[in-house]
Amino acid sequence: MPLTEQQITFFDIFGCVSFPGLFAREAESITQGPALLHAALNRSNIILQMTRTENGTAIIVRQTIRPFLFSLCALLLSACSDSSLAPQAADEAPTAATFSLRLDAETSALRAEVIVSAADMREIRFPLTIADGDIVGSIRDIPAGPGRLFTVNVYDATDHLRFTGSTRLDLAPGQSIPVSLVLDKVETPAALRETTVELVEGVPMEMVWIEAGTFTMGSPSSEWGRNADESPRCEVTLTRGFYLGKYEVTQRQWEAVTGERPWEGREEVLDEPDYPAVYISWQDLQLFTARLNAAVGEDIYRLPTEAEWEYACRAGTQAAWSFGDDRGDLDLHVWYSENAQLLDRSHGHIPGAKAISPWGLYDMHGNVWEWVQDWLGDYPGGAQTDPLGPASGTARVFRGGSFKDPPEFSRSGQRCWNAPDLSFGNIGVRLLRTR
Repeated sequence: MPLTEQQITFFDIFGCVSFPGLFAREAESITQGPALLHAALNRSNIILQMTRTENGTAIIVRQTIRPFLFSLCALLLSACSDSSLAPQAADEAPTAATFSLRLDAETSALRAEVIVSAADMREIRFPLTIADGDIVGSIRDIPAGPGRLFTVNVYDATDHLRFTGSTRLDLAPGQSIPVSLVLDKVETPAALRETTVELVEGVPMEMVWIEAGTFTMGSPSSEWGRNADESPRCEVTLTRGFYLGKYEVTQRQWEAVTGERPWEGREEVLDEPDYPAVYISWQDLQLFTARLNAAVGEDIYRLPTEAEWEYACRAGTQAAWSFGDDRGDLDLHVWYSENAQLLDRSHGHIPGAKAISPWGLYDMHGNVWEWVQDWLGDYPGGAQTDPLGPASGTARVFRGGSFKDPPEFSRSGQRCWNAPDLSFGNIGVRLLRTR
């Protein structure tokens, strides 16, 4: 009888050899991968010939499939266990990359690093040297393979991202290549009014002042990825400015205020003090802010309203994101499902790793969703002043998207909601202080 696909799978289970692309059909030969795999099939036997093309000797096995299945596996296992004979996998033949980039800027207080990432490898970070406007260095032991993403980031003395550039390359085993890319300046506001407050002794929080103003809330019908609940669009005036957390609330800050660690032992979270606090419900947040207000003796801490959050997120823009409508810029600004999974990081990321917004805020797009104060409800339409949302409801709103959601969920106008007593590994919060 002919060799079946199940019998080929049986080979895989026993670990002797994998035949990607080899199906249960009569064939004279198949060529596979950097090593040549020839297979001739007939109704009673299989003839295999594995030939190394670069650095190995040929292994020829002729055997019938039914009587000698286990001896065939044993022979192949024995041969493949010998590194002098077995083809070397791409990730076992490291490559190297060298950098020589020009940065037209004052470089005395800057530092640079290169990040190499791909779906089938762990992320590699390595510092580069900056001298007289040149960024130089080399990185070795990069696993060979397709689609290696090289990203060079340049930070200032406060670790804010100032320049960035990336390129994607296919690397062959043993290859050593020069990497060339263009570094783009990351625009930041000319002047930001910032403050640092102590939530409890020794646990600070950085906050950014958001001026009062008017904006259009909601999204146009032509916007990519929009939903019907983002309309009707309405003009909203906020008559009072406010401070908003520069970053999402961290695990360190949450534990210092509440003494609790609701994320401990849970999925989709990295238990590290400077990562976002998650598995916190809307109701938990009322206790969190109540403790902060009791400590200072006045009601100055709360969640932002949905209007305040979108106003700060848009940062004076009307595009899908505060950085524009170009989806090609997502990886610079947003943690979302695709780039988080690419790096095997299915959890909230350390705040501030992506580019800063025009108003000095980090991770308004992506990373973890952020609870806001409002009950879920339809937009009323018409001009609004300091809107608070519906007076009652069954679900509370969160905004901003997360590491496990598609990029359209990170748009400025995107809304999402859930019951106020529920908590999840991709929902956190950003704190507002009224003065």
